[in-house]
Amino acid sequence: MSESASPQQINPHFAEQREDEAVLIDTRRHIWGFLRTAWLPMLLLPVMWLAATQVQAQPLQMGLLGLSLLLPGLALVYFYLEWRNDSVIVTDQRIIRINRTILTMRRQIVQVGMESVHEINFEIPAGDIFARLLRYGTVIVKTAGAQGNLELDLMPGPARMQQLVLEIRKSYDEQQAQRHGNMVRAEMQRWMAGEATDDELRTQATTNQPPRPVRGSNGYLSARIEMSNGDIVYRKHISVWLRHTTIPLAVNIVSLAALVLTFTVVAPEMRVVTFSLAMAALLVGSLAYYWLDWDWRNDIYVLADDTITLVHKRPFFLQNLRDQILVERIDNVESSTSGFISALLQIGDVRMSLVGADEPKLFTRVHKPAQIQQEISRRQHNKARRRARYDAMQQRQILGEYLAVANGAAHPANPAAASQRDLQSSAVINSDRNRPSRLPRKLALRPASPNADSSWTSPDKPRPARFRAN
Repeated sequence: MSESASPQQINPHFAEQREDEAVLIDTRRHIWGFLRTAWLPMLLLPVMWLAATQVQAQPLQMGLLGLSLLLPGLALVYFYLEWRNDSVIVTDQRIIRINRTILTMRRQIVQVGMESVHEINFEIPAGDIFARLLRYGTVIVKTAGAQGNLELDLMPGPARMQQLVLEIRKSYDEQQAQRHGNMVRAEMQRWMAGEATDDELRTQATTNQPPRPVRGSNGYLSARIEMSNGDIVYRKHISVWLRHTTIPLAVNIVSLAALVLTFTVVAPEMRVVTFSLAMAALLVGSLAYYWLDWDWRNDIYVLADDTITLVHKRPFFLQNLRDQILVERIDNVESSTSGFISALLQIGDVRMSLVGADEPKLFTRVHKPAQIQQEISRRQHNKARRRARYDAMQQRQILGEYLAVANGAAHPANPAAASQRDLQSSAVINSDRNRPSRLPRKLALRPASPNADSSWTSPDKPRPARFRAN
């Protein structure tokens, strides 16, 4: 097990590391995970060698001796690479498990954000004497939903691993609290200086224009489309479209060829029959192509800043399912690719486990599933930052009002500008539809009467000394 606080990538399989992310633990399964499979080729090597020495024919004996070294040696190399390919990475933001299988060309990545980690346990397999002798076990990372739990088997020093992850989780909370405090101080400084915040400036620049595609991967057959509002629309891999539409396209081509031959080669007395058959086949093929193309084109996954929408449609209003989930409700995200063709074409599935849901949500047969997984993870990360900024703005507003009441000042020098900023701040807060207010206004406001005393404070709680007016 290795530990590092450097933000640079230390694992070549972890190309998805974020710029502000530091890898703290990079480890793999216990060496026993390799040795427990290596005993068979190690046992076969001397057995095959002895068997080869019993052969009298010299050329055959040399060939068998070579095989007795080659086959067990290749098996040992394969088992070693299988063990080495699997990794467990713990950063200051998430926990990632990477499993790779060489024979089936399968790659699976599962990640859990630190904010989703609620409990960490470890188990020593019952009845496994080697687990106690060699000190390995299973580390279980529990989240809010049972579907999101992550089991890391054959971990070396499971108690130590548990302790390290707990420390990282605690450090994550402290960093979040420190970052939140810095945000509140920065918001208060901007408020006192009469400056607009980044969110307010962004709100001013926001327009109500409908989103439009700005970039796609393959034009008409794009499986990934970027929208002007930042959303990304994913479709299933183009091979799914090709597999479904090949037969209808072939039928249409043959039908068109039959129509051409009807008026050039077929005898006049047979043209009525061939023309009718060709037109019927062309009609059926066209309808089948329209159905299957429309089906592929309208099964989409939309990644927005706050939500992920799964849309499944069928032509002629036969089906119209729209499943929308909140980004902040995602427990963990898993991407997987399996098989030679899938690995070659980069086709796979994305699985999302949700808090409180019995079944995961799936993106099936999509292009580059690992990139989609990282995009979902990135939007989760950005959502958490926006939520922290939202809380900072709420506290800034409450503290600003309290300071104004305590010091007998309505607002900074320009009341109109301050009022405009409050309206903009309110618009930013209300724009976050997925974030209900968790900081109710508990401070009594200054009376509206012009005869009210400027030093009036809430009758429920005395004014703190540090806020007394000079």
